Amino acid sequence: MTANFRHLETGETDAELLVIAASAGSLIYAGAWLATGLPAPRCAFHAITGCPCPTCGATRCVMALLHGHVAQAIGWNPLAFIGLVLLAVLNIYSGIALAARLPRFRFSIGVSEGRILRVAFVILVTANWAYEIHRGV
Repeated sequence: MTANFRHLETGETDAELLVIAASAGSLIYAGAWLATGLPAPRCAFHAITGCPCPTCGATRCVMALLHGHVAQAIGWNPLAFIGLVLLAVLNIYSGIALAARLPRFRFSIGVSEGRILRVAFVILVTANWAYEIHRGV
């Protein structure tokens, strides 16, 4: 794996701008959903199988975080909590990099490293899913 800080090249995709735009769009959509009083979306997988899906509890995790209940958020879905924390850090980094026009962090991953990361991701999702099933979310 190689990592460095550099300025964007001409025509290169601005990943930081995409992160900020997607996050802002998601917040606007979620805010509009809540403002209209629509119910929380139902999990089709859970409705069909009676078993929680790997992401069950993620919405409740977000709501607990918005109310400042960190421990409760972790309990609802630990992997979603970690993802939300990483997303918050990425948004802060992206905002600073965009506002200050700083060099951007870029990295490349080799084939064997990519395999290791994919296997690790599958293990994490499976472990989180086992937790969700055990907890009965």
